[in-house]
Amino acid sequence: MISSGTSSAFRKPAILTARSGQPITLRSGASLVRCQHNPLQRVTHQPRRVHAHRSRRHMGPGKLAVQASSEPLSGSETVKSFKKLQNGSDIRGVSIPVPDEPVTLTQAHALFIARGFADFLVKRSGKSASELRVSVGSDPRLSGPSLAAALAAGFASKGVKVTDFGPATTPAMFMSCILDGHQYDGAVMITASHLPFHRNGFKFFTAEGGAEKADIAAILAGAAEQAEAEGIAFSGEPGDQQAAGAFVLTSALNADPSLRNTDEFMPVYSAHLRGIIKDGVGGDSDKPLEGFKIVVDAGNGGGGYFATDVLEPLGADISGSQFLDGDGRFPNHIPNPENAAAMEAGCNMVRTSKADLGIVFDTDVDRSAVVASSGDPINSNKYIALMSYIALRDYPGTTIVTDSVTSNALTDFIKGLGGRHFRFKRGYKNVINKGIELGKQGVDCQLMMETSGHGAMRQNHYLDDGAYSAVRCVIEMVRQAKEGKGRDLSSAILADLKEPLESLEYRLKVSGDEDVMGGMAKVLECFHDWLQAGAGGANHWTPEEENYEGWRVSIDEGEGRRGWALLRASLHDPLLVLNIESEVEGGAKRTAAQLMNFFMVGCGAGVDIDLGNLAMSAGDATPSETR
Repeated sequence: MISSGTSSAFRKPAILTARSGQPITLRSGASLVRCQHNPLQRVTHQPRRVHAHRSRRHMGPGKLAVQASSEPLSGSETVKSFKKLQNGSDIRGVSIPVPDEPVTLTQAHALFIARGFADFLVKRSGKSASELRVSVGSDPRLSGPSLAAALAAGFASKGVKVTDFGPATTPAMFMSCILDGHQYDGAVMITASHLPFHRNGFKFFTAEGGAEKADIAAILAGAAEQAEAEGIAFSGEPGDQQAAGAFVLTSALNADPSLRNTDEFMPVYSAHLRGIIKDGVGGDSDKPLEGFKIVVDAGNGGGGYFATDVLEPLGADISGSQFLDGDGRFPNHIPNPENAAAMEAGCNMVRTSKADLGIVFDTDVDRSAVVASSGDPINSNKYIALMSYIALRDYPGTTIVTDSVTSNALTDFIKGLGGRHFRFKRGYKNVINKGIELGKQGVDCQLMMETSGHGAMRQNHYLDDGAYSAVRCVIEMVRQAKEGKGRDLSSAILADLKEPLESLEYRLKVSGDEDVMGGMAKVLECFHDWLQAGAGGANHWTPEEENYEGWRVSIDEGEGRRGWALLRASLHDPLLVLNIESEVEGGAKRTAAQLMNFFMVGCGAGVDIDLGNLAMSAGDATPSETR
């Protein structure tokens, strides 16, 4: 089956036969392909539950009396409620209820997650809990203060000293673990990056860097174990919710107040960034940016400080900057350099103010993009190209690691500068960790960057840091001006970077009765076989030699022009993601039409694939002809 929205070319009822011999039915007005198999019948057993009830007798700090019942156990529900908060190498959930999205990240979750992180730090550092110092900061989200208070209660209940920084950024929280005079044993940033106002989450740091996926799983497992030990259930039932809330309040009331204090760390971090700019620009002036106009669009996230506390004290004219004040409702636009509205707002800001450079940040400032003085956006492939130029200027011949969806033109650009492009996987942690791995193998790797705007440099502790990327761009803009090359980074540096004429992305939802992830792997295996067998007659399609995620094919579009397509599985969701780029008009849709031929063949993977949008694009195009 296939859901609605296809062109007339795909609305006629038809029965197709897959290679597996199983039928594929296309329903009229639908576009959901079924790759069938015979699912096994499943039998589920309901676990027993335990409800926690508040005892009238005081039982000590944050304690609950657990009353057994004959109902199914809630232990599995509690574990699941924590496990589903994991989002790769960080934690995310719904913290403010909205229609159709109940709260999944509560103050009680935060308290036990703090306990789990405390135990993690004890094991990692070898220190006792009473010797640990942890910092906590948050972006402007409305739920940040209450989650910060719950984290503090959790840390204090373990005897850990906690300092609340208030408004902060993700890079700043890491720096609190390594800058002289601070050097916290751990740090927590409360943020959900670019997600809507009602969501929130946590990122964790030590002096070694950000937590890995396995670390998050361990922290959440420890949190769930302690919640069960305290008799706190996360079933979603009103009684359990009230008991959990009471536990948080009792824990906070019984916490030793000497374990919690507040401090402002952002002025320290801002001074650190100012020092990098002064060193990079050179000279003895305390105002090295005097005579330059640099504007910032923070999108009401946490990046406003960069204009007022980093650029302006160095002499930059920041007039024309916008949305610098933190507002967790994000009333103007989503703080996200990948968002078209956010980038258009940044470009308009530069054009209107006639600035030399514009900077656009995401909510927690671990990502950024810039805008040239011409008003041209520099994000995605162009931002990686700019940062590659900067890295290769300082470190000739270095390797640049990127995610899998970068353009052919970016590879040519990096090679033209004498560098090596290592195209890896999606996911900024994957990209950064590959760079670290290559470095340990003796490969000079100075820059790791994703098209989303996540970027890390070896010289900056491999930290995913949008502010540092912006700092490097400011320094380069001043360098270019001093060398008489003008102030427009786009024309001065990126003139030779070609851009695709067409670029499309399809996120194909996958569902099924059994192992969906296994089914997606089977689809990708079939896609590889289809490519090797000639891609349905498209003999100008050539599979890339190196593939670390899904399968990417290079498409000869004639006269030296090249397109490409990549089919991969989403990192976190039941989705197949298809990216297509073309250097000829109509080329992307012709590629889409050819790929529809693959999906129509099927491969017996036992999953449903929603091809609605792909079918619409392909419906008006002729499949890629043989060359």
